[in-house]
Amino acid sequence: MKNLNRIRISLILLLNILIISLLSCEKEGADLVKMRINHFTQDCTGVAPQQCLLVQQGDQIGTDDWSLFYSTIEGFSYESDFVYDLLVKVRKVENPPADASSLAYKLVEIIVKEPK
Repeated sequence: MKNLNRIRISLILLLNILIISLLSCEKEGADLVKMRINHFTQDCTGVAPQQCLLVQQGDQIGTDDWSLFYSTIEGFSYESDFVYDLLVKVRKVENPPADASSLAYKLVEIIVKEPK
């Protein structure tokens, strides 16, 4: 009987930890976003001159409109001459440095990698 009670208490504690973990993930405000990355980069200037990815998001995908992307996507290694469709997790960064983005991007999946 004591062992059964210990198991129940352990399961209840484990379940509570799991629920708290899931709720804290939701509070991060992370969104899944589909992005298209063009097959070439473009000169741009953020804090200093750099090469920016050309990206499309949402309704912009499939149009002739491309936006400069000054940030990085954690886990994504860009290769020129390929067009990518990505699924990316985007979350707000609390108190970002003045010269950094207020959003952080993390690769979830490469949906398509197509040679151009």
